[in-house]
Amino acid sequence: MRRTARIALAVAGSIVLSTGCASTRGGSAPGWVAGESARYPRETYLTGVGFGDSRATAEDRAYAAISRIFEAEVNQRTHEWERYLQTEAGRETTIRRSVGIEQLTAVSTKKVVENVRIAETWKDERSGTDYALAVIDRRQASAALRQRITSLELDLEELLKQARESQTKLGKVRALHQAVDDVLLRDAYNTQLRVVNPSGLAPDLLTRLGPIRQELQEFLVKNFRITLEVTGKDADRVRSAVMESLTRQGLPVSRDQVTDADVAIKGVVDFMPLDLGQPTKFVRWTARFQVIDPATGQVIGSVDREGREGHVTASEAEARARRQAQQEVVADLSSQIAGYIFDK
Repeated sequence: MRRTARIALAVAGSIVLSTGCASTRGGSAPGWVAGESARYPRETYLTGVGFGDSRATAEDRAYAAISRIFEAEVNQRTHEWERYLQTEAGRETTIRRSVGIEQLTAVSTKKVVENVRIAETWKDERSGTDYALAVIDRRQASAALRQRITSLELDLEELLKQARESQTKLGKVRALHQAVDDVLLRDAYNTQLRVVNPSGLAPDLLTRLGPIRQELQEFLVKNFRITLEVTGKDADRVRSAVMESLTRQGLPVSRDQVTDADVAIKGVVDFMPLDLGQPTKFVRWTARFQVIDPATGQVIGSVDREGREGHVTASEAEARARRQAQQEVVADLSSQIAGYIFDK
């Protein structure tokens, strides 16, 4: 969450525009309602028009019109991100989860709208429809985005230096992971810059993404150890599900207990028939896990879940309980461990 917050603050400051709005009612419709405005020509401004049964609705839709422009461009660019993040052939990787592409995409488009201004509104007295014009000054936005891109380039170099000089495993891993995010965030800014000023693009640094990501994955595989111990009924299936999820995030997990483990996961699961005096068969499940730093003995995460599932047959009720337990345990543990290791 700390990393996401840092990214959000960075994007929030990327485009700063003045406020102020001219509001009119009745008369002839302004030119921007049906086409380009003479006051806000497309060479100078990026515009979006919204309309609705109230001024607030019209303004929201005007913001959304501009947001869709940026969102479409960044979403299209994520295909390039995925291509650079692919690992070796044959290895399945949950790319979006491991590097937070969805978060980066969402925050880089959502924050743009917060800095757009409503320049004009107009109310059609005959139909009662409100219209709003949202604008972005291309020159101001371009300057702000360039500043953010330059800042991220400096930040990236500092992170790579930290990774090289780090004396701890976590320090190196966190610096490399943050460097991956910075490359993607910088590229998101550059994509936004392409929208507001197509001729002003910064040099493409996306080719650096693959080598940084590869260095991170190779370091994790060679130097990082996560052990997993699960006991109780159906422990093997739960263990396999957790191992698969973490492995797909590039986090190596071992069934064997090793003395130099960096993270140890210990848990117990249970599934018990539950008699509720109904024809439907119920199974109650419980899952208790702890994530431990073996070096200090500190508990750095925990999962404490339970629930029940029902069906007309006992076997299907148990199968449903098992699937639900696996789903919730995997989601919780994956989030907590990734958050700890990558300092997200």
